Amino acid sequence: MSLQGCARHQTDTAPAVIAVEVKDTPPTDLLACPATPAPFPGDASATIPPAVRAALIALATAYADTRDQLLRIIRWHEPGACEGPR
Repeated sequence: MSLQGCARHQTDTAPAVIAVEVKDTPPTDLLACPATPAPFPGDASATIPPAVRAALIALATAYADTRDQLLRIIRWHEPGACEGPR
């Protein structure tokens, strides 16, 4: 016995699939490759207190992480962009 309200309607064909390509690219100024900052001179020396040294390392690490994230986003939108030395 089957109940009319519980029966599922059988379809012989699959529903039509509609695909629409969406081009959502950020402005070109946001996809510009970031400039690599100049490193500290190799022949210079300085005495830096441990707290200041730790803060400088934290800033440099945060900058490197942010730059890496930006490069990944740029390369996701434009594969092969910003190639070269890091």
